Amino acid sequence: MKYQHALPTDVRRAAETYNRLRPTDCLLPIDGEEAAALFLPGHPLPDPSLSAQKTAIFAQNDATDAGFAAGNAAPGSETGYVTVLLAADDGTRRALLDELTAAMRAENPSLKRLRWVFYNPCLLRWRLPGPGRFEHPGLPGVPEDSALHAFLLARGWRDFAQMNVYLRPLADYRIPDGLRARIEVNAAAGLSVRLWDPARDTSFTPLTDALGNDDWRRTLAANEASPAPLPVMIAADEREVTRAEYGGRALVCGFAGPMRRTENGRGYFAGIGIHPDYRRRGLGSTLFASLCEGLRALGADYMTLFTGSDGAARHIYEAAGFEVRRTVSAMELSLPADVKSR
Repeated sequence: MKYQHALPTDVRRAAETYNRLRPTDCLLPIDGEEAAALFLPGHPLPDPSLSAQKTAIFAQNDATDAGFAAGNAAPGSETGYVTVLLAADDGTRRALLDELTAAMRAENPSLKRLRWVFYNPCLLRWRLPGPGRFEHPGLPGVPEDSALHAFLLARGWRDFAQMNVYLRPLADYRIPDGLRARIEVNAAAGLSVRLWDPARDTSFTPLTDALGNDDWRRTLAANEASPAPLPVMIAADEREVTRAEYGGRALVCGFAGPMRRTENGRGYFAGIGIHPDYRRRGLGSTLFASLCEGLRALGADYMTLFTGSDGAARHIYEAAGFEVRRTVSAMELSLPADVKSR
């Protein structure tokens, strides 16, 4: 068996090898452009605003690629990410992982750990198990019912978080009556849930400053500055005392979005957050319910999302009729300081 580093020109080879070796009951096929963005050095990441060194290795048996592995790490980072590890047997899988680890550490001597997790900037599109053809844009870990999960545990990797992937078709979705009563109570107190309107509402800056989430700050600011911003569902403090403080505008104290329908019919949103001063009033549940209804109105056929199996948000999703379709593990391997592979 020979192990070869992928070159920027290996676009077709990477796509064909991935498509041939991928588990067809889960991972979706990709084209050369997507393969280049996910795996190959010299090509921009799927999110070109990010920076990382990509590494990919082919395992070649005679003239056939019998395995493929890829990962990435930001320059100088202590954490690297494994994107894919495909092989027909554990021996090839083990050697590929060793080759990938050594190559990534040679490129980035600062690496102290490898992770298989949703923070990876290169995520693989996949199909949820069960009835229907529902897709999610990024596999957020290693499926717990897979041979790969057992292999990694045996190689010294550990589970550090368990993620549930949820699904709900939207054709029959309506805001539950119980939440409508909560919406009325909040409205009487001057708190509304509706679409953001730049003519009557503050910017998202006070909210994102309070939440301290840089990804949400960038996403909402870019959407706000766009000539054609996507709709965002908000919780708004409409009270006169608040309007007086913010120049006659309602304060955005929660958000869910931005919202859009993707090509495969999925309802997309970037996140949901409530200002710390406005929590424990049911705004999170009513915002999420309004988000679901808003995405249905945009023509979305379904929603998928994931959250920690012990996270508080799961109660909101389950109350809205979302069901768990798969459980995955976020995994980590601590790298020995004195060797470059394991």
